[in-house]
Amino acid sequence: MKKSLLSALCLALLIGLFIGIPLTPEANAAIGSDDFLKANGKVIRNHSGTGDIVNLRGTNLGGWLLQENWMSPAGAVDEYTLRRKLISRFGEADAQALINAYQDTWIQASDLDNIKNLGMNVVRVPLYWEDFINTNGTMKPDNITFRKLDWLISEAGSRDIYVILDLHGAPGAACPWQSCGRENSNQLWTNATYQNWTVQIWERLAARYKGNPTVAAYDLLNEPLVTMGEGENSTQIQQKMQFYNRLYQAVRAKDPDHIIIIAAFFDWYAAYPPSTYGWTNVVYQTHHYNFTNYDDWNLTNSEINRWLTDLANYQAKWNIPVYAGEFSFGQNDLYEKWLSGLNALNASWTNWSYKVKGGGNWGYYINNSNPSPSLDTDSQSVIVDKWKKFSTNYFTPNTTFQNLVKKYTTTPPITETTHSIKAVANGNYVSADNYGKNPLIANRDVVQEWEKFKIVNNSDGTVSLLSMANHKYVKADLNQQGKLIASADIIQQWEKFKMEPLGDNTYALRSMANNMYVCADLNQASPELIANRNSVGGAWEAFTIEVAP
Repeated sequence: MKKSLLSALCLALLIGLFIGIPLTPEANAAIGSDDFLKANGKVIRNHSGTGDIVNLRGTNLGGWLLQENWMSPAGAVDEYTLRRKLISRFGEADAQALINAYQDTWIQASDLDNIKNLGMNVVRVPLYWEDFINTNGTMKPDNITFRKLDWLISEAGSRDIYVILDLHGAPGAACPWQSCGRENSNQLWTNATYQNWTVQIWERLAARYKGNPTVAAYDLLNEPLVTMGEGENSTQIQQKMQFYNRLYQAVRAKDPDHIIIIAAFFDWYAAYPPSTYGWTNVVYQTHHYNFTNYDDWNLTNSEINRWLTDLANYQAKWNIPVYAGEFSFGQNDLYEKWLSGLNALNASWTNWSYKVKGGGNWGYYINNSNPSPSLDTDSQSVIVDKWKKFSTNYFTPNTTFQNLVKKYTTTPPITETTHSIKAVANGNYVSADNYGKNPLIANRDVVQEWEKFKIVNNSDGTVSLLSMANHKYVKADLNQQGKLIASADIIQQWEKFKMEPLGDNTYALRSMANNMYVCADLNQASPELIANRNSVGGAWEAFTIEVAP
């Protein structure tokens, strides 16, 4: 998240858990080798076994391993300052014990049960560099570095939940906001030592989790920005992408198999396609917030339209899976529009975030008003006692928001199966004629590419039709008297239909654009499909839908 948004909302962001013997990275139960993920063209798939599409739908564990003061009890400081205060007062060992106590509280096994019960299959875990390396450049031992990460991966894997490893706070910080661990720093881009440390951290992560099927992906840098908040110029973008390539090569030398996530941040213009450096098995991530005015419905709606269109365009143009790694919207109807649009693209997503001490749609558990500790005056025992009041049982379940999102975590991905549609009126197949540029027409004797469609099952019980002629969605275009045409990049109201069974494997299609039934009108010289009938009167409103040859 960005500082500008938090200021506008009077907010801020992120992290935390139990001393014990760390589990090995192989200690997973439910997720097996058949569930190892790969980026394959525009989608993520199981590497072996069924080879099915896997849409990762889940949440960020914000505020856990990296605290942000608006959402977690860090006081009025960032993670870097928090640690300096604790170390200055109590020394390295006791400061680490306090950090452990916080981390043991913020996320527990019961939280993963909650996430599983929400239908989610992935968590993105923000990592902070000081859990890996000391400020003098020496590596911390495994029993500190991997104490909670191994625990999380084991517990998540036993629940069929994937884990995305997200270096949220890199050495020196990769963005100017406290969400990157150190506010107003952003020294990663100018400090060769910090860059070397970042490479070493990723080499260590890749070596440890190589072959671990619960780890879905390595998210190399959170919100990388080579400025203090303004947009980047071409030289800065090149600098950023060259460092991404250095990290990519370092990870691949240790682990050739896991998905690597690249950020398109602020937007797609600030990233290069994977072909630039010959990258393979990569997913591109975007973050989505209405910075200008969080409560402006019209502006947010317009942005959602743009974001979904851009995701679809780059997914096709760069042949990559796309991933919305962070987002939050205050309006429930727009939240549903966003999730529906992402699912229709087979895009993966993780909202920001699982829990926050404030309110709104920022978390599934909200409104914890317990006081944060005073890092300057409270004793160690008082700090621990105050942090214990931030386990999830002290938060309020955001039930309305939970139920809203759950509809979209349980929607199956769009399958690879294509279908043909035959008009009962004349026995001809429906075609997205002229590569989808013309309205749908029932005039084909055989099924070829223009006559193939994928059926998308929307969470509200409607269906949408994705044309294989141009990979666009079929809409009932009310600007063309309700004619059906494959011209939409995203699913909105005009792209939704109720598929009503009529018997004998025939169906009527009722458009949600105008609540009219689709008709193949044989009174036309060319039987184009048009949504203009109040009821099903006979064969003209009936269609046979079958798996395409």
